[in-house]
Amino acid sequence: METGKNSQGIYRLPDSLAEDLENLREIIDKFGKGEISEARFRAFRVPQGIYEQREAGKYMLRVRLPAGMILPQQMRSVAGVSKKYGNRIIHVTTRQDVQVHRVSLENMYPALAAFRQAGLSTKGGGGNTVRNITSCYDAGVCTTEVFDVSSYAVALTEFMLADPLSFELPRKYKIAFSSCSRDCAGATVSDVGFIAKRRNGKQGFSVYAGGGMGAYSKVGYLLEEFVPDGEVHLVAEAIKRVFDKHGNRKNKHQARLRFLIGKIGFAEFRRLYEKELLSLKDNPPRLPEARSPGPVGKTLQKKEVGAERSLQQGNGMLVAQKQRGYYMVQIPLTLGDIKAEVFHSLADIVETHGEGLLHTTQQQNLALRWVAESELPELLQGLDTLGLGGSRPAVLRDMVACAGASTCRLGICLSRGLAEALAGELSQDGLDLDSLGELKIYISGCPNACGRHPVAQIGFYGVARRVGSRLVPYYMLLLGGMVEEGKTRLAQPVRTIPARNVPSFLVEYLRSFQNSNKYPEFEAFLDGKGRKIAEDLALSYMEVPEFGKDKNSYFDWGAEEIFSLAGRGPGECGAGVFDLIEVDLDTAADALKEKKLFTAIAAAARSLLVTRGEQPSDELQALELFKKYFLEQGLVDQQLEQVVQSAIHCASASDREEAFPGTVEEVALFVRAVKDLYQNMDSSLRFSTTVKKEQPAPVTSSRKTIADLSKDFRGVVCPLNFVKVKLALEQIESGQTLIVLLDEEGAKNVPGSVSSEGHEVLSITKESDHWQVFIRKA
Repeated sequence: METGKNSQGIYRLPDSLAEDLENLREIIDKFGKGEISEARFRAFRVPQGIYEQREAGKYMLRVRLPAGMILPQQMRSVAGVSKKYGNRIIHVTTRQDVQVHRVSLENMYPALAAFRQAGLSTKGGGGNTVRNITSCYDAGVCTTEVFDVSSYAVALTEFMLADPLSFELPRKYKIAFSSCSRDCAGATVSDVGFIAKRRNGKQGFSVYAGGGMGAYSKVGYLLEEFVPDGEVHLVAEAIKRVFDKHGNRKNKHQARLRFLIGKIGFAEFRRLYEKELLSLKDNPPRLPEARSPGPVGKTLQKKEVGAERSLQQGNGMLVAQKQRGYYMVQIPLTLGDIKAEVFHSLADIVETHGEGLLHTTQQQNLALRWVAESELPELLQGLDTLGLGGSRPAVLRDMVACAGASTCRLGICLSRGLAEALAGELSQDGLDLDSLGELKIYISGCPNACGRHPVAQIGFYGVARRVGSRLVPYYMLLLGGMVEEGKTRLAQPVRTIPARNVPSFLVEYLRSFQNSNKYPEFEAFLDGKGRKIAEDLALSYMEVPEFGKDKNSYFDWGAEEIFSLAGRGPGECGAGVFDLIEVDLDTAADALKEKKLFTAIAAAARSLLVTRGEQPSDELQALELFKKYFLEQGLVDQQLEQVVQSAIHCASASDREEAFPGTVEEVALFVRAVKDLYQNMDSSLRFSTTVKKEQPAPVTSSRKTIADLSKDFRGVVCPLNFVKVKLALEQIESGQTLIVLLDEEGAKNVPGSVSSEGHEVLSITKESDHWQVFIRKA
């Protein structure tokens, strides 16, 4: 094992990084001057691991850490960047990266330059790239491992980052290494996963392909039972080339590797892979030497096997390594966050104790390894001084939550707020948390699975539902996920629960488990009566009071404002249109399952009205407007008019569900027809029939700017103002111009959404009490 200090960092940075940073500096300057569009700026910065946050003008920088390893001097660099340019909080992700948040445009380049000086980079931290390559955080010290896989993660990182193609893929490409079949790194749910094996005395890997987590999660296919460890780069490269040549570049929602395999079939995918692999073997590229970076800080004197251990391990932070006399110290974080000042001070401890480097974990915690028993008292005292000492039950320590809607533009719900609420409720309720062992509770703010909910034993992901005319935060409950080679399975959805009711539900559900003496293990409980208990129990937590009686359910956990989808998506208003449609369609689907037929038909009828710039105040108006815009215009089957008319007739009844005469089959047909219409809608919110355009006469605004059409949308909320702008653009030809008058909120959101669709925003000017936006149609 190498013990020399690696002054160059954990891995060799790509040779192109210096040029990338100079190009970025130029792009930032042009964007700041308004010389390039947001779309072009986004296309350059996202593959560099730079994401825009919900707060206007602020960005997140995602620093890749192969195998989750970071050196003390690099820790100080990250802490320094966070203190000087960010929000002074460092965040550890479920893919073992670290993130710095709330960096302004002008500070973006200095921050990245500082990272490069420390041997760090954000390149490949986002976009359609080879993402951070993960491994077991205890690789090299685990008692059950076949061999240490961390050096392979580092070597493959260097190999992949040297290839420009790794940054121009159809979609993200995630790779994981696990040291044994326990699959702690999630190789079986990654695009490509390697699991350590030994055959005839030689090291190698089983290989899985096409796994992944997200809106359509998938367990990977076993591609190779055994490949020699020297062929890892050939296998990963062959799969990457198949993905590059045959992946879907048109629809990013169907672009991951698992969708390609689903489309062409695994047999055909294997054929393409074997063809690429054979070509690579004929002219093999060189894999960088697999360097093990630790222990790097000092030479370690190993104790003899069977050495005396006097220290108690009951505090939950200590794990005995396979090397006798040494320990791994787990450092729990709250939802992956650590203050920059604390992280900087922790670097001194890391430099003094253990192997001289720190590991991040998929549970958003930290680990310090190779700590000799004699070092433990001083080390633990040092951690206590930094507020990192003490222990928590494993179920709380390893609870995972993504950033959610607090910062992420894709987030629907405040997942971190729910996690804090769950931890508080579980801690105060008198449950025996230690008896829950390492029960995995994972939370995502949306279906995209950054919080790993598809492999949770108890998982939640955020959704929105409509109650009456208002949006309410909900969570989909999932049960039964697990990761282990040959046993990996995805958690299955149970039902949605209002966000405010989730903590109480979970406490009662876990109490049911603890009171069930027949099932000492949670998996056995689920396989027995646990799933049925969850289904029945969830029904008793579905109530959402009317807004006028109790507003709490209309606030997400940790929110100060009433729940909405404002700020979601890269073009906020554009994304908001589709969000609202899908909220109503999901509400209709849920209601249909529960045989609430009037609620189902009213929600489905409401869903597409946003495309017509309408926001109905109640169910009756929604049904009448649907009849006007979709039935009378011939956009849906006229045979559905009868069931819509029946709903209109009973909309004023005291018990509309009881009064509605429609059948489950009729309502299901109606909901299906609306969903089909939505699927056939294009990005301009148009359906199959052509709307006749009326050519407007040129008009002049108050500032004497001549345009082909002018519209006043002051007082119209987002995203309806954007919809009305799109409808106005439909009235003019390509190259003609439109002036719209907007309130301040619309001026912040609409121009970006218009630009993201390819139109040119010529000017944005402030009038006395409103804004004027001048647009040329693409």
